[in-house]
Amino acid sequence: MRTLAAVFALVAASSATAAPGLWRIADADTEIVLFGTVHALPAATAWLTPRIGARVDAADTLVLETVIPDDRGVLGQLIASLAYSPKLPKLETRVAPSRRANLLQAVRDTGLAIDALDREETWYAAIVLGDATLGKLGLAPEDGVEATLTARAGRAGKPVVGLETPAQQLGYFDTLPETDQRALLDATVDDVATARADTAKLIAAWQAGDTDAIAADFGDSLRATPVLARVLLKERNARWADWIAARLAQPGKVFVAVGAAHLAGPDSVQAMLTGKGLQVERLP
Repeated sequence: MRTLAAVFALVAASSATAAPGLWRIADADTEIVLFGTVHALPAATAWLTPRIGARVDAADTLVLETVIPDDRGVLGQLIASLAYSPKLPKLETRVAPSRRANLLQAVRDTGLAIDALDREETWYAAIVLGDATLGKLGLAPEDGVEATLTARAGRAGKPVVGLETPAQQLGYFDTLPETDQRALLDATVDDVATARADTAKLIAAWQAGDTDAIAADFGDSLRATPVLARVLLKERNARWADWIAARLAQPGKVFVAVGAAHLAGPDSVQAMLTGKGLQVERLP
């Protein structure tokens, strides 16, 4: 998948034949359902079908990659502590020379301020540029799957827990070697020009539950940045599989919603669980 969408969001739209993937792991007194999410969507996207809603409503607990604090000031303080460093080189010098003109054009097109980006560490500047690009396409986290599921769980009085803390998630980026941060920025700049077409392809793959297509697209981009593939996908998937396997020791029903890329390909959460000898069933 193109890096812009791989790191920041998968995009989906309503479809009469939509069938996003659901998987089930269970024992005698525990049921865990896995669902691949899209983090940012156009407003009023219809994706919460009766099939998905029934599984969400049957669960005792909603589990997400992370839970964003209600007080956004807390998140802002965390970002400020990680994403800014003194005396950074100008951002345009942190991309390949052949990409500098495209970077500056993307900054202008999204309405960002290059002076502000210059003060940001490379990984965070890439995220900001990626998010701004998706926003320009009309995609917002407030309309994404996680926001919808969180609100639904809140109305039902159900607990919402995270597999990771926000600090852990941001830390994965912050601890990347600068070489890989710059590779991420290069890839993001490349993706800006084709973001609309790339997300259109992912719409079809996600709505069809086509994990092979999702995995192939992610693989295409992450092969250029193998550290990202290891840190952001494989190692996290392994930790989440450990969590799920351990959770089977407690009775109840759990709905686990994580980015669709984590449930696709040879290093998917399902593959990790199968490697532990657990049976993973894809639900119809």
